[in-house]
Amino acid sequence: MNWKEIKLFNQLFIDGTTSIDLMKCSFAKRAKEMDYIIEDKRSVTKSELYDSFYNKELKEKYNIYSQLVNNYNIADTNFSETNLENLVKIENDKNLILDDEKSIKEISTLYFDNAKYLRKGSKLFDAVLNILDVSELPIDEYDQQYLLVLHCNNKEPKAIILCENQNNLQKKRLDDVELWYAGGRNTAKLKYIVEPDIPIFYLCDWDNRGIEIYQDIKKNIFPKIEILIPQEPIKLLDIKRVWKTKIDLSLFSEEAINLLEKIIPNKWIEEESINHKILNRVLNNKKIN
Repeated sequence: MNWKEIKLFNQLFIDGTTSIDLMKCSFAKRAKEMDYIIEDKRSVTKSELYDSFYNKELKEKYNIYSQLVNNYNIADTNFSETNLENLVKIENDKNLILDDEKSIKEISTLYFDNAKYLRKGSKLFDAVLNILDVSELPIDEYDQQYLLVLHCNNKEPKAIILCENQNNLQKKRLDDVELWYAGGRNTAKLKYIVEPDIPIFYLCDWDNRGIEIYQDIKKNIFPKIEILIPQEPIKLLDIKRVWKTKIDLSLFSEEAINLLEKIIPNKWIEEESINHKILNRVLNNKKIN
């Protein structure tokens, strides 16, 4: 079965009738042979035996898959039941997948039985990204060993900015600030780096994921790191997902806490929209605070 067919079975349960398209499904043909459904030229109706059959065989599946596709905005897709089931498993294993920094091939092998099944750019791939709440995945098993660095013009940085996203590393170099990119949530590699003596900041989306990553880095890797606080004008966006990250106020300055109180629970700030003097392409060798 696919998602469209599962929805038709549910419609039959609710309304007592549904589209004749249901009969394209082999499971529906078996249901007809067992007198659970009745087929005519234009539609399918349920028999008095259908509700008991549906409650036993399909209702729980429909509820689980319906919650999945609605939670992650994938209702317009028509995934097979197998793919839906595997996406549910990925949702359940989300923290394990992220903590272990599973690659595309690893996820594809573990959940879809084929290292090449999960293709970058496909709707299924996009659904996996959406469920994991990431913008990318490691391409292979060794993709996350290295740190991307955009060195500053003056060669001796006065500060470092660790970026959640890669956008700022694709612009001109800063004069006195070195930019690092570890790969979104894939920050375990930072444990192999001695904490810098110069100021280090974290530039991120102010949302569940960005704040969660910052707190993890500050607690477990770089205790001196500070979140880069947006300066006016600040562009607030409506949240995509409910704020769930537990905020540890001890990890934030008073200014950062005040901003968090303004945006939670209805707003978030996108990294690419953040303004700050430290991100100016000309710093004139001023001291960085």
